[in-house]
Order: sequence, then structure tokens, then C-alpha cells
Amino acid sequence: MRKLIAGVLASLIIGSTISSGVAEAHQPLVLLDSDTSAANGPLIVDGTLSFAVRAAFTKAGQKKAFRAQFNKGDALTVQYLIVDKKPENTLRNNSLPTLVITDPAGSKVTMKFSERTKFYEPYSKVNYLYLGRYSSEAQSGKYSFVISSKGRAAITIGVGEKEGVVGEVVRGVKEATKPIASSTPTATPKAESAGYTMEKVKANNSAASCWSVIRGNVYDLTKWIGAHPGGSGAIRGLCGTDGSAEFAAKHQGQSNPESRLNSYLLGPLAK
Repeated sequence: MRKLIAGVLASLIIGSTISSGVAEAHQPLVLLDSDTSAANGPLIVDGTLSFAVRAAFTKAGQKKAFRAQFNKGDALTVQYLIVDKKPENTLRNNSLPTLVITDPAGSKVTMKFSERTKFYEPYSKVNYLYLGRYSSEAQSGKYSFVISSKGRAAITIGVGEKEGVVGEVVRGVKEATKPIASSTPTATPKAESAGYTMEKVKANNSAASCWSVIRGNVYDLTKWIGAHPGGSGAIRGLCGTDGSAEFAAKHQGQSNPESRLNSYLLGPLAK
């Protein structure tokens, strides 16, 4: 166990900078309130593809979790980030949620906070802080990631580095296998794409179910219709459409609307 911990500490990248291209390519995956354990949470079928896993908590004692599948020798890369704004950037490290990574053999590693490196993500136009990074050579199998809250907070866990490929996420299936070359065909679980098609967006075009595309991501704005300070009509006009231009015209560079928008994220638009 001491060797494992030493290896983890040695693999933390302290004070380094990740290029904007890597972070920009992260596909968003929002953990639900029902994702309280790794077994119940979503499974990223290929953990080498880049995902930004977002978890929000309202009080201490809450848990959210997910899994990611790897082949032996794959690069396992994990980053712990928070948005660089209040209240997140005012929280002390000991008040932030913990992240425990468990490998297929059952060995556990707790993410260490080793930095507060500023990073501007141009795709969503959000400023972040890197708090910790971890990398190692993966074992074959599923890794679990369990996040435990110590109070109200919202964090992002970056997993994977490969860009340009839409990853798959499986929900509701406790056992699933990342496709591996084999001479014997095996059944694979039905996977749900991490993205959402434009056809689905167009179908959700009413006040009862209002989806919109903004900068390549799909958002469920239904709850924002009645809460929008500028009136419900401004949001209803976005239902079932690509609202990127309208949102930019009204709220470009404004942190509060950006933060509110992020709370309604469903996932990336499937190409």
C-alpha cells in the first residue's frame, strides 16, 4: 500500500499547464442525484476519451460516483477542477469534496490537492482552477470514482485525453465491457451516446420541455422559462433551436447567466 501511495504522489503533476485544446475537447457528463455509488452511476465505456464529469452538492454527506473502463496499459489521467468564482474559489481545500479512485484490484487512491493553477477554457468561456492531477498506467477493467461532499460545492473531474471522438456512456447497466479485439464475438450492452441529436432538440420545443443548443452543448431550459429575469419569452424563443447567437448577444461575458446556463446542461450535441 505504501508503494501504491508513493507511486500516486510521484505521478501528480504539480504546477504544470494543460493546453486549451485538451480541456476544450472534454465532453460534459453531469452526475445525477441518483448516482450515489459507482455501481449505480454512469460508466464511461472508454476511459481514455476526454470527459468533464460535473458533480454538484447542496450539503455535507452526499455522494456521487461514476466508473470508467480501461484496457491494460491505457493512460489513466484525472484532473480535479473548480470554477474560479465565488463561492467555489473561496472554499478551503479541506471543505471541498473528496475524490477516491479505486482500481479494478480494489486499491484506493485519494486525490491530493497540490495546486491552484488558473485556466481559461475558451469553449465554454469559463475560468477554472486546477487543484490536483493524477496519471498512471491503467490496469484492465473498471475504475470507480467516488466523490463525497463536505458541504455545498460544485466540482469538475476531467478523465481521459483523447480528442475528436464522441465517447459512450452506459447508464443502468452494472456490468459492461469496453470493446476489446477478440476472435469470439461477445454481446455488448446498449450504450447511450454522451451527446444529444438535433432531432431530439427540435422535438423538445415547448414550454413543457424546452431544449436548446448553445455553443455545441444541449441544455434543458424548461425550469429557466419561469425564472428568467428578462421574461419567459426570451427563453421560449430558444426552445428546439440553436440559441448560440441569441445567448451571446444578450449575455456574452456575463458570469451569472453562464453559471445558470451550466446548471441546465444535458450534454454535447451529437454530430
